Amino acid sequence: MHTTLKTTTKKHKLTLSGEMGFAEMNELWDAVQQIAQQPKTTHVEWSDLSRMHYAGVQMLFALRKSLEEQGYKLQFGEPNPALYAQLHHFGVWDALIQS
Repeated sequence: MHTTLKTTTKKHKLTLSGEMGFAEMNELWDAVQQIAQQPKTTHVEWSDLSRMHYAGVQMLFALRKSLEEQGYKLQFGEPNPALYAQLHHFGVWDALIQS
């Protein structure tokens, strides 16, 4: 798994790739903490992410809530088809992208 956070004056871009199991949650947690400390509209790019542990999904829900409370949005690019199938199967996709 690889997590990259790029920041401009207007937004953050969080790129996730590979497989994100429980062991890789610290890297995502660090990025989420950085975003929360300097809130801006954030775009998640995860077209190269094939699997995500439920803890990662929970972090994204919490980040979305935190950003929205401060007037910012969490936006998502198109997920990897395998990841989309997992998220959609359990109803997480619709819940995650709804604002």
